[in-house]
Amino acid sequence: MAPAQLHRHHAIQLCIGFDGPIQFRGRPDAPWNSYLGALIAPDLAHEFRAPGRQVANMLFEPETPIGEALLERFSNGSIARIPGSLAADVSADLKAAWAAGASDQELASHAQALLSRLAGTASPRNKADPRILKCINWISHHLDGPLRLSEVAAVAGLSEGRFRHLFVAETGIAFRPYILWTRLNRALELGFGGTSWTEAAHAANFSDQAHLIRTCRRMLGLVPTSMRINVTAAEEKIPV
Repeated sequence: MAPAQLHRHHAIQLCIGFDGPIQFRGRPDAPWNSYLGALIAPDLAHEFRAPGRQVANMLFEPETPIGEALLERFSNGSIARIPGSLAADVSADLKAAWAAGASDQELASHAQALLSRLAGTASPRNKADPRILKCINWISHHLDGPLRLSEVAAVAGLSEGRFRHLFVAETGIAFRPYILWTRLNRALELGFGGTSWTEAAHAANFSDQAHLIRTCRRMLGLVPTSMRINVTAAEEKIPV
């Protein structure tokens, strides 16, 4: 996988190395730290590299029940280490499915099972406000057009000022950056699903493909085409 430059995104990132450690750091002048499994809190700046490695790299919304449970169990507001033995145990089925050439649907099922095992069965103590969850669902169905704070606040039944404050309190991110992050996810979903990148950009309300690429580089540290596995990448030793 190509190295990811310094970036931040509104997602929890779970990263597990299938065939060796992976590396993260929080700023360009910091030393690289090695992990067999790592959990990165949402909106946390970080760099990532795993040259020549096979990696399970999962990003998911912090407002979901599994996201809340994982943050409660592992997150310290930084890059949290998943113990190596635990990372290997919970990822064994996903690794085997990948090696066997499983379909995307099968891989997604194994990834979901991995997250559930890692989160545990206990419910998180802090429940997201149902008004914000309602708005998040509404936003996901209206990404192809402009989204105004006033209309989303109306969905929640709140004034703009109260909605703006509650949205930040519940999600940890301001409304506009959240919309941009959600648009990026939709465009990537479409692009990797076979839609042309130009069409994917327009379907998520980006002005053009270049706008999508710039946003992807800023939020994920990579351009979309760099997210595919590079089987010719040179092997580089990474100390555990």
